Amino acid sequence: MTYQRSLRSRVLSIAFVPSAALVLVALFIGGFLVQQAIEDRDDAENGAVTLAEASRGIASLQRERAAALKAPGSRSATYTAYADRIDTSLSSLREIARAAPDAEVGYQQTIAVELLTAVEGMDRSDSLAVAGIDDAGRRDYAAAVGAYRSRLDAIAGKLTESSRRTYRELVGSEDWGRFGAVETALSAATPPPVGQDAWRVAAGVVGRTLGDLAARQIEYSAQLAIDGGRRVLNGALAAAAAISLLAGVVMAIVMQLARRLPIPIPAWSHLVSDYAEKSTRLAHTSRRSGRADLSG
Repeated sequence: MTYQRSLRSRVLSIAFVPSAALVLVALFIGGFLVQQAIEDRDDAENGAVTLAEASRGIASLQRERAAALKAPGSRSATYTAYADRIDTSLSSLREIARAAPDAEVGYQQTIAVELLTAVEGMDRSDSLAVAGIDDAGRRDYAAAVGAYRSRLDAIAGKLTESSRRTYRELVGSEDWGRFGAVETALSAATPPPVGQDAWRVAAGVVGRTLGDLAARQIEYSAQLAIDGGRRVLNGALAAAAAISLLAGVVMAIVMQLARRLPIPIPAWSHLVSDYAEKSTRLAHTSRRSGRADLSG
C-alpha cells in the first residue's frame, strides 16, 4: 500500500506540472488581452478628450484673432500668425484621428476635424472682412471663402442625419443667403447688398450654427471612442475569464483522471516477497541442519 501511494503521488505530480503550466499560460494570455484592451480604451478616451480640448483652444484663438485684426498694425502678419497656430492645432488633430484604434472612430474624428477646419475657414474670412479688406488682403479673403465653402459641401453628406438636417436648414435660411451675398460682394470688390447690421446678424447665425455642428460631431466621435473602448475591454475580460476557466476545467479533468488511473503492482514485487519468504526459511533450516534448499 505504501508503494502504491508513493507511485500514485508521483503520477499526480507528473499530471499537475503540465496542467499548472496550462493554467499559467492561460492567465498570461488573458492578462495580456486585458492590458491591451485597457491601453486601447485609454487611447480612445484620451484622443476624444484631446479633440474636445483642442477645439476649445481653436475657438479661443479665433476670438483673439478677431480682436487683434481690429488693432492698428500689420494685419497681414497678424492674420498669418494666427492662421499658422490654428493650422498646427488642426494638423495635430488629424494625426489623432489617423491613430484612432478603431476605424469607425477614426473616420468620425476625421469628419469632426474637417468640419472644424471649415469653421476655421469661415471665421478666418469673416475676421478679415470685419477688419476691413484692402486690395492686398482681398485675395486671401476670397481664397478663405472658397476653401471653407468647398470643404462644407464635401463634408455635409458625411454628417449624421440630424446634423445633415441642421445643415440643410442653415443653407436654406435667409441668414445664409445674406452672409453669402456679402462674401461674394467683398470678394469682387463690389458694394454689399445688405447693411452692416444685417450682415453681422447673419454672420453670427452662420458661425454659431457651424460651430454647433462641429461640437456635435466632436461629441459624437468622442462617444463612439469611449463606447468602443469599453466594448473592447469587456470583450477582453470575457475572453480572459473564458480562457482561464477552460484551463482550470482541463486541469481538473487531468487531475481527476490521474487519481482514477489504475496503478498495477509490478511482477517483481511478488518475486521480492517470495525471496524474502525463502530467505526466512533458509535461516531456520540453516540453524537446524546447516543446509538450505531454495528450490521451493
